[in-house]
Amino acid sequence: MASTKDFKVRIKSITSIKKITKAMKMVAASKLRQVQRNLDIIRPSFESINSVYNEYLSTTSTQTPPSTGHSQNHFILAISSDRGLCGGINTNTVKATKNSMRNILSSNSDNQVRLFTIGEKGKEVLAREHSKLLSTSVSELSKKTITFVSASLVAEELFQMKVGDTNVSFDFCHIIYSKFKSVISQVLVEETVLSTTQLNNYFYEFNQYELDSEENKSELLYDFYEFYLGLKLFSSLLENATSEQGARMNAMDSASRNAGEMIDKLTLIYNKARQASITRELIEIISCASAVSSSK
Repeated sequence: MASTKDFKVRIKSITSIKKITKAMKMVAASKLRQVQRNLDIIRPSFESINSVYNEYLSTTSTQTPPSTGHSQNHFILAISSDRGLCGGINTNTVKATKNSMRNILSSNSDNQVRLFTIGEKGKEVLAREHSKLLSTSVSELSKKTITFVSASLVAEELFQMKVGDTNVSFDFCHIIYSKFKSVISQVLVEETVLSTTQLNNYFYEFNQYELDSEENKSELLYDFYEFYLGLKLFSSLLENATSEQGARMNAMDSASRNAGEMIDKLTLIYNKARQASITRELIEIISCASAVSSSK
């Protein structure tokens, strides 16, 4: 059995870890309040724009499933965090990204898949295994306050993605992120956004709203599409950032509880070892005293 000194050192180190995890939980709770406030503000706006977009998609009577007879460009936008210690949301995002890639390639081996990562943790794993497919990555986006401007810049990167010196446009963009439900519940979501090429029929048949000029109808709807994509990315980034802080808060709370339980167990073992040591020393003293008295 380890000595009482070893137990004291372990208890001291675990107590220090517990202090750190409690501090990290409080920091995560503070950041969670800030980012959740921003998310609550943007959710109603995005839902209203998203409802218009869904009406936009449901207008055409000629809507058909995408043809699998020819190759298509699929962009996968994987949103993860820049820092760890936030549970399994980054692992889940990476797994979902890999599954999405397999499904796309299994449907048609001629399909082209490109990866676009936001967040250092997702990039680290995907770059090791799929470096040839990784076209662009963005890091430290959540270090500052996430804004619509930063989301719009990401959307512009999607439109201007290059492979070598060639511009590549997507047919389908798959956005993978964690959607915030509560501090203890974050749901992994994969949503697909069609390209302007795929939406051409919708542009021509969209008559749900009166427009100032039918001649500029396509131009107006293209502008709406670009605005929708920027707002969609903004909402996804906020959802993932809120999920990250909620998961980190929950993970640090669990770590603090586990550290407390371990300290209690080690303290009990330490007290038992200390009592055994004292008892052993008393027995040695009594034995020595008995030996001295018997020799006289």
